[in-house]
Amino acid sequence: MRTKLAILALAFLLLPAVLSRPIGAQGGSATDEKAIRDVESHWEKAWNDNDVPAMSRDFAPDVDAINLAGEWFKGRAPFAQSLSELHSDKAKGSVWQTEQTSVKFLTPGIAVVHVLVNSHGEHNPDGSLRPARHAILTRVEVKRGGQWLIVASQATNIVPRASASMPGAPGGASGR
Repeated sequence: MRTKLAILALAFLLLPAVLSRPIGAQGGSATDEKAIRDVESHWEKAWNDNDVPAMSRDFAPDVDAINLAGEWFKGRAPFAQSLSELHSDKAKGSVWQTEQTSVKFLTPGIAVVHVLVNSHGEHNPDGSLRPARHAILTRVEVKRGGQWLIVASQATNIVPRASASMPGAPGGASGR
């Protein structure tokens, strides 16, 4: 009887800790988190070197990628082609700086990654320097064959709230 009471008491003590964890969320290992952070370090170095093949290597062949212009690329090859065009023109010589990377594991093999960046050194068509920009990337990364690959990526410019507007909304942001 004492054993049953001790087990029951222990269960009540542990219950709050178990219930405080998100349902279905499972942490990845420290090694996996480092590998995901390395993906972002590779991207930054490749961007700054104008090395499109290196930029593309951490994207899955079946990636869905949306760039800062809102263009949606289905697959690594079309996305790499857009990067090649970008880096042969306005982004050539620009500097990408990763400010913060946040990793949230949904399962041990799937993670949502948010990357806060700033970049400068892009040029307008007339050759004049474009203003520096801040952006946030939201990525889904999956571990395939022991390698972390980006399977979805959404890039969003960060703009002051007062200047943000929704398309079609008169006078700026709507109440949606």
